[in-house]
Amino acid sequence: MSLVLAWQSLTVRANYAGHWTGLFRIGRYMPMPTRLESNTFRNAHPAGYDGQFYRLLAHDPFLRLDTATYLDQPMLRSRRILVPLLAWTLAVGRDGLIDGAYVLVVAAFVFLGVYFLAKVLMLYGRHPAWGLLFLLVPATPIAADSMTVDVAVAALTVCFAYCQVSGRERGLWWILAAVCLVRETGVLLPAACALAALIRRDLRKTCLWATALLPALAWYGYLHRVLGAPVIGRGFVPGWFVPQPKAGILLRTIDPPRYPHLAAGVQDLVRALDLVALLATLLTVIAGVLLLRWMRPLAMRIAFILYLGLLIAATDKNFWDTPYGYTRAIVPLFVLPLVAAASGPRRWILSCVALLAALVDLRVCAEMQPQAMGVLRLFTGL
Repeated sequence: MSLVLAWQSLTVRANYAGHWTGLFRIGRYMPMPTRLESNTFRNAHPAGYDGQFYRLLAHDPFLRLDTATYLDQPMLRSRRILVPLLAWTLAVGRDGLIDGAYVLVVAAFVFLGVYFLAKVLMLYGRHPAWGLLFLLVPATPIAADSMTVDVAVAALTVCFAYCQVSGRERGLWWILAAVCLVRETGVLLPAACALAALIRRDLRKTCLWATALLPALAWYGYLHRVLGAPVIGRGFVPGWFVPQPKAGILLRTIDPPRYPHLAAGVQDLVRALDLVALLATLLTVIAGVLLLRWMRPLAMRIAFILYLGLLIAATDKNFWDTPYGYTRAIVPLFVLPLVAAASGPRRWILSCVALLAALVDLRVCAEMQPQAMGVLRLFTGL
């Protein structure tokens, strides 16, 4: 957490003129409520990135003002309420404190992920310092750079894994309920627990884990009343999700994205990094499949299979354009293999899985190159 906050402090000073709102990647031409405009640092990119919408939600989590009109996809964004709501709660609803509270909430989820990954790896006889591998999960550096919410999914997946491996179910219901409120794909974790209990013919536990969906369903019902849009139906499923299994990731691997606005040499380098990231993602998934026999208990194995199904269903070739996007939707596929690798028959397997995540991070870090250059200039004076 200290490393993340230290990096953010440096990049805010070097690249955002000391304005912490620069971390939210607010687009230069994106409309903004008048009440927030004076405390908003505009990014050079015209459209910005996803973190800017979750910042708006943090300032108005219950959509009592005109916030919905400033969201690119009001129903989709407002369903992912947990991180914005925690920031609003930490700031006691005071606008002047909410942006800083949001940064602290993201940092807290980084802490949570590192801490519980260390605890679960210790159960397999590993040194707790291995918990720092959570920093390599692509959702972590992406959240540190642009305030996206998916680091919370990664951290809660680690908490889920710890509960499963340790056999301590106290608090598991709250973890499952929380992950559903971070992102709609989080529903696969309580689904995995319920299916595992059903296979064991434990109807009481099946019902218990299924009820973890209720807070999310209640929130969706509230959104339906406020936004007047259907919660289940058109617009519920993200546009990249097409339930017709095809080879979208393979097609993108064969033909990485092109960047005509870049010089020829730079474009070749970026496309090569795209190829490395795509191959590393595929190899991470393959490693997870090979490690399925060491994913215990059963709920962890089912969770991996469900997210693997999600990856297969993400058939749109354009979905695989950048690891800044696709890795966030399938983040448990990076977390669960780390846990399984620690329990495998060879100690070096964990290092290999971590290396694959690091290869994906190379492309993620390429997106952060302008910020890194700004920090470098801060220290060198060039």
